[in-house]
Amino acid sequence: MEKKYLSPINSQSVVQSVIDRITEGIIEGELKPGDQIPTEHELSSLLNVSRNTVREAIRILIAYGVLEVRRAEGTFVCDGFSTKMLNPAIYTIILQKEGSYEQLIGLRKIIENGIMLLIKEQGIEKEEWNKISERCNALVCELEKDPVDVEAAADRDIEFHNEIARATHNDLVLVIHDVVVQLSKSSRYRTIEKVIEKGDKQYLIDTHKNLLDKLKGENIEELYAAINNSYFYWKDIYR
Repeated sequence: MEKKYLSPINSQSVVQSVIDRITEGIIEGELKPGDQIPTEHELSSLLNVSRNTVREAIRILIAYGVLEVRRAEGTFVCDGFSTKMLNPAIYTIILQKEGSYEQLIGLRKIIENGIMLLIKEQGIEKEEWNKISERCNALVCELEKDPVDVEAAADRDIEFHNEIARATHNDLVLVIHDVVVQLSKSSRYRTIEKVIEKGDKQYLIDTHKNLLDKLKGENIEELYAAINNSYFYWKDIYR
């Protein structure tokens, strides 16, 4: 049976069409991680496009972490996740002039709610609970210092949320979560800084303890409310 991703292309945006065809082949399972793709010459002939077009499309997919070149072997579909795959999405958010912060908050909420729901559905081992609790305690200890090292506190906050994400045992979730962490790192710092300036560091302590408590509980609505409450100052820094 002829593979759909190798049918001739009749399009004005030929480079993007080649990119779309190859990624479609991966999504549909016609190309699997570790598979070698046809040669530049073969793709040019099969897709009815120039070799320069194929070369440019492959170059872009390599930059995105979708394909890789193995010396003296050829070009292959990457076998595993790479944060480079999500770089275009990162740049799209960064370069937006209006509404990007609100959208970032929305994205982070969706990811965090999804992570919590996945953990509730899958369950969690005692050892994982202990690790999450240790991360929470480390954050609390950092916040109880006088003066508070804002950068260190932000790092402990990230480690706490990273530990929760790891409890999903889902590599794709971890990749997307890592992107959100990269995008929100500076705003986490500013949020903690603002809370400290207002003399309300107890809010941060209580928020994270409550989040941990609700994650252990049975009521999913209370868990979502705890997550939403944790954004009070985070949203405020952009007003």
